[in-house]
Amino acid sequence: MPVRARFDTAQAAWFRLPPNSRGAIWLLCNAVVSTVLIVLVRMVGQDIPTIQLVFIRAAVGVMLILPVVLRMGVTSALRTDHIAMHGVRAMFTFVSMNCFYYAYSVLPLADATAMIFTMPLFLLVLAVAFLGERVGWRRASATLAGFLGVVVMLRPGQAAFDPVLLVALAIGFFDACVAVVVKKLSGTEKPVTIIFYMAAFTLLFASIPAWFAWQPVSLEQLVLILLIAVTTTISQIFTVFAWRVGETTAIAPFNYTQLIFAAGAGFLLFAELPDAYTWTGAAIIIGSTLYIMRREARLKRRGAAIAEDRPSTGPVPPRV
Repeated sequence: MPVRARFDTAQAAWFRLPPNSRGAIWLLCNAVVSTVLIVLVRMVGQDIPTIQLVFIRAAVGVMLILPVVLRMGVTSALRTDHIAMHGVRAMFTFVSMNCFYYAYSVLPLADATAMIFTMPLFLLVLAVAFLGERVGWRRASATLAGFLGVVVMLRPGQAAFDPVLLVALAIGFFDACVAVVVKKLSGTEKPVTIIFYMAAFTLLFASIPAWFAWQPVSLEQLVLILLIAVTTTISQIFTVFAWRVGETTAIAPFNYTQLIFAAGAGFLLFAELPDAYTWTGAAIIIGSTLYIMRREARLKRRGAAIAEDRPSTGPVPPRV
């Protein structure tokens, strides 16, 4: 069978799968790629300054998005009335990236990964504070339970407490901040505009500190750093594909397979064995975020049903 025919057959079989199955597969692929990413960060992050990694990652990001900007036209792609908000978004990203590279270069992979899963908890709090969203007692209770899981992982009062866990926790917080700003920007800005300014501002923020911290990079280290940039991009693409085709509540559990892969990689490659605090805290965090997702999906469906039953109060918008 010709290669083209085999490809068409495989493509047809892929699209015959239910959307949620395809979304789950994309998330599993993302879990594998994300594990490769954090292993690469561990390998290179202990020898190269964190800010240098951030600078190189941002530079690669600019180079990757620049051809798209040029093809669309610089004026069209970069026109914005919210340059300050783009700067704020990039600052959150800049801090998050620094925390990400530092945490994974120091902490056990499973511990850092579990802490990042707090992002939906922080997002709910920020949505109430800055987006005016209303939260009932069920989601509020689930959020408090999730932060209880964080407390368990932090091991307060225990000799095993590692303050770098707070750095990993900060990743979840600043990623939630990014999500809030992007939600505001996405109403008026093109995706290419958001991505370009994020990369460009991050490069700008990293340039001066990277200049002072810069260390010579060997060819092997350069290859690893470029692989970090590539795997980061692939991970983002897989994540977008997953959430685009699958229902959040149906495929979200597969996102947490990242913890299993991270724990496995940590054990096999770095002799890391997560303790009871890690597994207990992670279970509470994951359970809380899954409940919040399911609750939000249920409320959205209920709101959509009410909207369908409610008579129209205005003209029917044209189909586009």
